[in-house]
Amino acid sequence: MTTEKLTTKERILTTALHLYNEQGADIVTIRHIAKEINISHGNLQYHYKNTEEIILALFNQLAEAMDKGMAQAENPAIPTFAQFLADTEHMFSILYQYRFIFLHFVAITQRVPEIKKRYNAIESNREHQFIRLFHNYQETGIFRTDIPEEVWIDLVTQIFIVGNFWMPHNEIQLQLKGQKAVRHYVHLVGNMFYPYLTPKGIATVQTS
Repeated sequence: MTTEKLTTKERILTTALHLYNEQGADIVTIRHIAKEINISHGNLQYHYKNTEEIILALFNQLAEAMDKGMAQAENPAIPTFAQFLADTEHMFSILYQYRFIFLHFVAITQRVPEIKKRYNAIESNREHQFIRLFHNYQETGIFRTDIPEEVWIDLVTQIFIVGNFWMPHNEIQLQLKGQKAVRHYVHLVGNMFYPYLTPKGIATVQTS
């Protein structure tokens, strides 16, 4: 992605995201970002007073992208489990673009309390979205209908845990990069759902 036609604020965020992903948000300072895009420290602070504001702005970008991805997943053109996995891969790819957040998730929420507040609100809304999505797939015969509702709710929590912490696991255990990492963990999510699939649901994966 080129930065020639971006606004100064966009250049700051694009550059900060790259540096945070490469070096970590605890290492990169405002001066590092300013130097990278060849502007003064003061000019950068005109737009963002400190690194906490930059991190929050990047989290907001992530949240907006995930909102769009979830809205798309709730209305699949063809409701198959293969489509469900494709939507999951799309959203995991978005998460990977902002991987610095998840590699240091607890520390970042402590450093920027507004992120913790926003995340908790997003997760509460996301739970309702996932339950609606599961019901949609039940109605189309992809997911089983004999599973208690509380099990689906617990499954949402499992999705949150995997979604938030697959990147630290990868960093420590596998060190996979890019889409190779994304696809590995999407496959893991798919296996989490296998016991909840109907024969029709299983067939949509096998024939895709």
